[in-house]
Amino acid sequence: CAAVLKSMTVFVGPLPSLRSTSQQTSIQAEDPEWDTFEVYPNWRTMVDVTKDQTRDVVEIFFTLLGQGARCRLLVTPETTVEEILKRGRKELGFDQEWIPDSDFKCYVMEDHGEIKPGAISGPVKNHGLTDFEYEIYAVFEPS
Repeated sequence: CAAVLKSMTVFVGPLPSLRSTSQQTSIQAEDPEWDTFEVYPNWRTMVDVTKDQTRDVVEIFFTLLGQGARCRLLVTPETTVEEILKRGRKELGFDQEWIPDSDFKCYVMEDHGEIKPGAISGPVKNHGLTDFEYEIYAVFEPS
């Protein structure tokens, strides 16, 4: 019985990973083509990142604050906050008929991660819409 067990191949544990030799690694690191500062500059230097709204269509984040659910929406400056709330709830799966949209209040995030005081409504262009990094928070506040 022991002879049979010794002759069988046993697979226990993970297979060893393939690794490159230290010589290959040092050659790649010394190659000037891989200098990331030259090949891939900071994307913010390639685009005009301003705090103004200049585009016809803007990508924004919509977040349900209590759940942490988040999605991206494409909006125009004339899109109302009420439309964004309706689309965002549907996109995130929180569009139950028995919870009216009026039970949610929407807020805008400030630059340093704080929520601006005061619920917003109406077109988003009236609430500081920018081309980049604009986020609307929906908070469940039933009346």
